[in-house]
Amino acid sequence: MSPRRVSEHPLKRSLADVPVDGTLEPAEGWGDERAPMAVQWIVNDATVGAAQHVVGLTVFQPGAKHRAHRHPNAEEAQYLIKGQGLALVGDVEIEQRAGDTVFVPRNEWHGFEATGEGETVMIWTYGGAPSLEAAGYVPREREREREQA
Repeated sequence: MSPRRVSEHPLKRSLADVPVDGTLEPAEGWGDERAPMAVQWIVNDATVGAAQHVVGLTVFQPGAKHRAHRHPNAEEAQYLIKGQGLALVGDVEIEQRAGDTVFVPRNEWHGFEATGEGETVMIWTYGGAPSLEAAGYVPREREREREQA
């Protein structure tokens, strides 16, 4: 028996139909007004019912930074589709260009800065959690404030 062919399915997502997340705050490390970043959550628990996986896409304007943070409950892989930047993993800045993938172990400090002239486009995944909330999101600045208190 042949599989049934369909063009629409609840497990299929078109990037054109995925909204940019307007809730991510620059104060929490998500870019800034001068150099914004646009994040889209393509696959997660809310979009397709994922149990242990997230896929997202981020478009960084030149100079945009996703400041250092960690995910206590998920590992991450970051693949650059277009552009270039510096991927921070631990205390090392890794030069990253289109076609490069950087892996971030669970709970490791990491961040990214777009260093190219034009837009930098990154697709990224979390393994081990179905959402940002489940992965955990701890900005380094928040951690430092807690340590000083």
